Amino acid sequence: MMIKKIVLAAMAAMFMLASVGASAEPVVQVLNCKLSDGKTSDDAHALNAKWLKWAHAKAGTDEITSSFVTTMVGELNGFMWVDTYPSLAVWAKIADLEFEDDEPEISAAFDELSTCTNSRLLRSEQSVAAK
Repeated sequence: MMIKKIVLAAMAAMFMLASVGASAEPVVQVLNCKLSDGKTSDDAHALNAKWLKWAHAKAGTDEITSSFVTTMVGELNGFMWVDTYPSLAVWAKIADLEFEDDEPEISAAFDELSTCTNSRLLRSEQSVAAK
């Protein structure tokens, strides 16, 4: 019985350590969007800069990045927002906040800027070059 408890405690400790490591891995959120008529990528960059400033302040880190991504070859209509967060915990902190309530004018401007049809949250593991 004592060995079972030791094994269970060891497994729980290993799981907790693994989950801490996993939560420290960067995560990437990708939103597929289309610009509204009359809107440009310059409009998107200017508006997104305001969101990024808000996200940095709320998360307490400037490690969040956001990119306006367009296709060079393939299906050319639309764009993606690709937001990178240093950890799942930072993403969850931002996702949990009510941006619409904090910044209603910026939120409304995003609605006017584009329509986003889907979103994915991806785990990012950086590869290291072979030696």
